Amino acid sequence: MNRVMYIWVLLMVLGAGASAQYHDHRNRHVDSLEAVLGGEHPPQGDELLAACTNLMWGLLNTDAPRAAGYAQRALALSYELDRPGSRASVLRILGLIAHGGNLPDSALAYYDWALAVVDSMRDDRRYTEADIDNLLSALYGSIANVYNKQDRLHLAMAYYQKALPIFEKYGWAESSAILLYNVGELYRSMGNLPEAERNYLRAIDAARLAGDSLLSAVPHKGLARIYIARGEFDQAERAARRAYDYYSSHIDEENNEYVETLVHLARIELKGRQRVDRAMAKANEALSRMTNETDTETRADVYNVCCEIAMQGQRWQQALDFAHRAIDADTAETFADIGSYVHLAHIYTELGDKRQALAYVDKIYNGMVRFATRYYQSSLSQLEVLYETEKKQASIEQLTKEKRWYLWAGILTALLLLLTALLFFLLWRSAKLSRQHALVKAKLDGELAERVRISRDLHDRLGGLLTALKLNLDECVKRGNSPVHELTEAAISEVRNVAHHLLPDSLRRYGLRVALRDYCHTLKHVHFAFVGDELRIAHQEALYCIAYELINNALKSSGASTINVQLMADAQNVVLNVCDNGNGLHSSDAEGFGLQNIRNRVAAIGGELTIFAEQGVGMEINIEIKHGTARERNKD
Repeated sequence: MNRVMYIWVLLMVLGAGASAQYHDHRNRHVDSLEAVLGGEHPPQGDELLAACTNLMWGLLNTDAPRAAGYAQRALALSYELDRPGSRASVLRILGLIAHGGNLPDSALAYYDWALAVVDSMRDDRRYTEADIDNLLSALYGSIANVYNKQDRLHLAMAYYQKALPIFEKYGWAESSAILLYNVGELYRSMGNLPEAERNYLRAIDAARLAGDSLLSAVPHKGLARIYIARGEFDQAERAARRAYDYYSSHIDEENNEYVETLVHLARIELKGRQRVDRAMAKANEALSRMTNETDTETRADVYNVCCEIAMQGQRWQQALDFAHRAIDADTAETFADIGSYVHLAHIYTELGDKRQALAYVDKIYNGMVRFATRYYQSSLSQLEVLYETEKKQASIEQLTKEKRWYLWAGILTALLLLLTALLFFLLWRSAKLSRQHALVKAKLDGELAERVRISRDLHDRLGGLLTALKLNLDECVKRGNSPVHELTEAAISEVRNVAHHLLPDSLRRYGLRVALRDYCHTLKHVHFAFVGDELRIAHQEALYCIAYELINNALKSSGASTINVQLMADAQNVVLNVCDNGNGLHSSDAEGFGLQNIRNRVAAIGGELTIFAEQGVGMEINIEIKHGTARERNKD
């Protein structure tokens, strides 16, 4: 689970980790307000609504059930008094309470309800643009926090990016600093360190404008982590020291962040300065500072740095103990466990236990593939949600345009109204179809980008990790090939194959024909044939992904013993044909979700898909792009 700096602590205090203008709602005089409500002459109308609103804010951090009770009372009053602005704020509070109670779906439902209320306020002259922006930015930040806690990073990023322009528009420096740090954390979780660094630096600038030393300390801590990963230890030490200066003066309230900073300083001393004694002193202080309130990620990081120090001193049994404690810090397997597996493989190799070393090599490979697959599938799912959200927003905007059009058309004659309405309908239908194709194309482009990124990560990050492990194992296995050596070689080869098949480099360099041929030759019972000239094919990345999915579906589900893949190209059209002798399918299955998804992709690139299938005989899928712009001369 991604941490959203200290904002997660402030979530129940301030109303949202990355909310609108930064307010402290804790001092709302709860006791005196409740006394007034229970007095002989309790407030009525708007005064009662204001009292309930202050009470729900004041109790939010200390007594969520009572806060929810006042929120429900305020919600009813907002309808009775026709106060949509208050209603949106109350719904957001109910969402925050649900989020704090670990009910993310309920929280999102309240936030969606609040967004609909805010949208209805745009034509209400009682509310200014600033009023609406204030509510929207708070809701966007709250929604992003829900997705962030669920590790749905693309969705969290999308909503943080919606909130940031509003903060900058009104000069809300504190809120900008908080949000920019959160965005930096998201980019770091995605492995995009340059973007993470850029947003941390922007957060520091915003914190400087706000004059808030805490908001400056947290992005410095994030920068220290990045610079350590790059081996830029001078910069890492400067950033870590800035964070340390603040946290060492506020240990009681910021103990978790103080422990994190000690870990960074220990790694700088160990890896950058080779001062093991100083590194051990920092690590021991971090161990002594851990409490039951220390989060599992920080706890695991402390044990890992202790393990690294013990390994540096060749205290292998002590290192083994710390590595296991790092893994046990969180019962659920996390990406950070991969680093502990690398430590354990190294330690068991040094201890001469090749069986255990081999087992952790397996864990490294299987864990990386599992996390890569999970992240890829999660990314596709989040892109679907973003697609549906944008489609819904486009529908709302279209309805607004229709409403304005009908208002102007009402002054025309009945005949002109009829003709205009007919023309509008045709234009609306055409625009809708064009937008749907554009959205499908955008989704396809997003998927291709994800393939490129995952392919690069598998090749660069995991490949490098396994190669380094192989070099360590080679020192222990001087003669002949051992099972550990062979498995490492196989793991490296398999990572390269996975990275290659996601989106091969040969596709960019030599085109679709060579990439498909190479892929088919790696599979048993799959035969490839090409008919045509050597023209380069446009949309080749999309066609490769479609062919890849069709071939893998046939391998997994059809029971086929032979799969034939044909690519035909000439100056007028391009044809991709995938045929197998498997089980086939019923005609009723021909429009299932998988094939419908492929059909949408083909339509997005201007093609046509045809299916020929017979139960028990086999299936043939034919994709044709007829327009002449589908091809261009090969310049390679």
